[in-house]
Amino acid sequence: MAHSRSLSSSLSLLLALGALSACADDSRDGTEILTSNGSSSDPATEGGSVAPVLDASQIADLEARADRLIAAGVPGVSVAVLSGDQTVLIARGVADRATGEPMTPQHRFRVASMAKSVVASIVLQLVDEGKIALSDRLEDWLPGMLTENTDASIENLLRLESGIFDYAEDERHMAPYFAGDLEYSWSPEGLVGLAADHPAMFEPGTKFYYSNTNFVLLALIVQKIEADTLANVVRRRITGPLGMNASSMPLGSEIESPYAHGYMLGLGDEPLDVTAISASSMFGNGNLVATARDVALFYGALARGEVVGPRQLPGMLATHPGVDTHYAMGVWRWDYAIAPCGRFVGHDGAAPGYDTTAFSNLEGTRQYAVLNNVLAPGDVVGDEAAQQAYKELVSAAACN
Repeated sequence: MAHSRSLSSSLSLLLALGALSACADDSRDGTEILTSNGSSSDPATEGGSVAPVLDASQIADLEARADRLIAAGVPGVSVAVLSGDQTVLIARGVADRATGEPMTPQHRFRVASMAKSVVASIVLQLVDEGKIALSDRLEDWLPGMLTENTDASIENLLRLESGIFDYAEDERHMAPYFAGDLEYSWSPEGLVGLAADHPAMFEPGTKFYYSNTNFVLLALIVQKIEADTLANVVRRRITGPLGMNASSMPLGSEIESPYAHGYMLGLGDEPLDVTAISASSMFGNGNLVATARDVALFYGALARGEVVGPRQLPGMLATHPGVDTHYAMGVWRWDYAIAPCGRFVGHDGAAPGYDTTAFSNLEGTRQYAVLNNVLAPGDVVGDEAAQQAYKELVSAAACN
């Protein structure tokens, strides 16, 4: 799970500077078990044609692993496992350390780089509609915005193979937030301008380099084609049709309630609440807000071909054979790697105060999401014990 993610390099610098409805019984407080029709189900007694895939012992194991993660020091965690007609939602710990507000499956998180998967899906929808081509050059759509690697194709951008510098590695990116101005607002053009001040890393299409700038550029192109804001396009094309009712693409510091506060470790004796860092700092590449259920639902729909059509989906989920990477178009592709039980597509994400992951198996029959409201140096959830507990919970969510 150790991949480069949104704001990863900037977060390391920050640390260096030091600056849906039916609940289970009372013994399962914080757990919801739903079938596809929205009714509650008891895995010990449910019968008929809509039998849950996870039985009572498997759900109890997931709960115990989530409890161990909290005991290891993570403030709060929200887990979703979607398997066939069954949805299991587990929340543990707190959403707000100051008030002690308990975490619930309804709490929203900044899920960071999962935004890349959403933007990539929209771009490929537009390709399918003939409004843009994968072979189009960056300069065709955003003339003059960059002076190097302007011949990078749309596909190069989607695959993170453009060679364009990652704006998040520029110290100026996080400087306003280091100074205490958490509501400082970046324009997308300002983010690209940070990247433009650095030379290109390599010729487009020759290497993989995790640059968040790629998806800022793609989001700007989406807005240009659709003549609308990215938030509206995402709502119209993705979150609305899929019923991701708790999801949004904000640009400011506020998150719609209920939301999980995000905490940074390593800035002092206590975790620091950094929830209010402006989402404008991650435009197009990391400003997605969602629940665990919503992102699991999205990746399942994507894998099943319900988001991107059959002409584009195979290419989206396949890696570039000429480049050494597990990254496809806006998604990671792992075959028996992150989990030993199958081939998975999805994304992880790291934003200030949040460490998240969500994947679906390639068949679209099993999805999981594990969202934490904490981030420590190295894009981990805490010390070695906490990170190990996180890995064990993710493995069980994928394969249990």
